[in-house]
Amino acid sequence: MKKSITLLLTICFLFSCRSSRDGNAEHIYIVNVDEAQDSEFYSMFDSVAYIPLETKEDLEIGKINRILYLNEKYIVWDGLTNMVFIFNDDGTYYSKIDAIGNGPGEYAQIIDIAINKYDGTIKILDAMQKKIVTFDKEGQFVGETKLPVSSTPQHFCQVNREKYAFDFQRCSYEKEWQYNVSVNSEDFTGEINKYFPYDKPLSICFSSRVTLQDVNGEILCLPLYSPTVYTIDSLEMKPRYSFDFAGKWVSQDFIDTEWKDALEFMNKLNDANFVHYFHLLESGSHIYAEFIYGENKYHLVIDKETDHLYLQQESEAYKCHYSEIPMCCVGNKFVIPLTPLEYNSMVTENTVQLPEDNNPVLMFATFKNF
Repeated sequence: MKKSITLLLTICFLFSCRSSRDGNAEHIYIVNVDEAQDSEFYSMFDSVAYIPLETKEDLEIGKINRILYLNEKYIVWDGLTNMVFIFNDDGTYYSKIDAIGNGPGEYAQIIDIAINKYDGTIKILDAMQKKIVTFDKEGQFVGETKLPVSSTPQHFCQVNREKYAFDFQRCSYEKEWQYNVSVNSEDFTGEINKYFPYDKPLSICFSSRVTLQDVNGEILCLPLYSPTVYTIDSLEMKPRYSFDFAGKWVSQDFIDTEWKDALEFMNKLNDANFVHYFHLLESGSHIYAEFIYGENKYHLVIDKETDHLYLQQESEAYKCHYSEIPMCCVGNKFVIPLTPLEYNSMVTENTVQLPEDNNPVLMFATFKNF
């Protein structure tokens, strides 16, 4: 199975940058890392709220890999236990999906989750058995779909009532399927639209945590090794905006290298002098992105109304109190999971401290308009 290496970056910020229009093309944001300055990340927050996820016996979350939100429910994929937990919007426990196995109605390894926003069902992409298993919000099995493709998609997201977008991330050895993204029905019948072709597959690469995202009904796509974000519009892939790193983007030679050893790949990244581990989420009001260049971590915020962009660099002087990245957006809020220790370090002394063995806390952050 294809190995995808992602990095969980800490969150901290710095100032600068500008945007420009390229005729009638997508927005182009100019990112100059040399202009980044040390500054306090929390000064960018307009508001912060916290919701602790309920902790009780037989309900222990090990490591949150993905968070989705629909109809006042948070759907939390726990990568450590290989289960999905559903919480009410106040953090109280609602139900869970625990159907690990190799039989009908069971999944072996979750690689991604998605929501059917029309009927409220939860879909689990099983990498080992190459199928999508569907459950209702009560955690009950609804049905499953075998995927008739040789390579397992790495990410997926509902586009409309009939179509899903599947992100394969250069993992197919079949010429017919050497495309990064396809848009088609869940069972791959009928019309299939394919995008971003490639000549040879990659067994090891680095990828954004979220490559397909629903932003107020618009489906965004961030392809593998791409500084451009696309909108899937009427089953077309349209450039939405792009980032110009002034020649500091990952080289095509590095992208096309077929790495055989993950350790060698990581060592090369540590010595790299280009932008990598590019991660992005968009809310109703702001765009948030983070990346690594050289030995430094950078994080930026874009005010969608004014198009102003602020870039910040992590430094010893301004360390963040938490290690996770934003995992989803609810309206204008970015949702960031915190450990109990991280939460305790961020709240005031008068706030009740949480035990270390509690479940994570969801932090909801909105950014200032600037």
